[in-house]
Amino acid sequence: MGSFRGRRPGWICTDVCWHTRSYLDATRTWPVRSGSASHIYSDNMIEHIRLEPARRMFREARRVLAPGGRIRLSTPDVEHAVRLYLARDDETRREMEECRRRGYQAEHPVDLLRMTFQDCGHHAGFLWDFDAVEAELRSAGFSAVRRYAPGQSDDPELRNLESRPQFALIVEAVVA
Repeated sequence: MGSFRGRRPGWICTDVCWHTRSYLDATRTWPVRSGSASHIYSDNMIEHIRLEPARRMFREARRVLAPGGRIRLSTPDVEHAVRLYLARDDETRREMEECRRRGYQAEHPVDLLRMTFQDCGHHAGFLWDFDAVEAELRSAGFSAVRRYAPGQSDDPELRNLESRPQFALIVEAVVA
């Protein structure tokens, strides 16, 4: 979900853009049979929707995943941005340089927070930290909620999927 025009062999890549290959509004009922999917991956998408629609999306994901199925979510890591802002150290400066290199305006440490909270449509959605993602996934019926480093997973199908690993909070959960 949230793949824009991206393609991954073996995956159905969806988005809400009119020019995507497979349109899916993930906040509504999915045209997918219950228990029919083994994996779901959301790439920098959940931060663009509010909490209630995200809850519907998590319940739909739970519905379509088969027992043992996994969901993997990638979203900006609010905790990481706040740590960089508060530290104001060499890592903060390196991250600001990297942001500038990628075309973002990063003149002051506070810009790291602005980019996370406001830029790219994030102001219209919901900001996530691990505790919030874990609570919402468990509430939707998932178990074994765990945080991973970008590119890492115990499931080979879910490794190295992130298109934007910088600032990424990566969370996986399982359908029991």
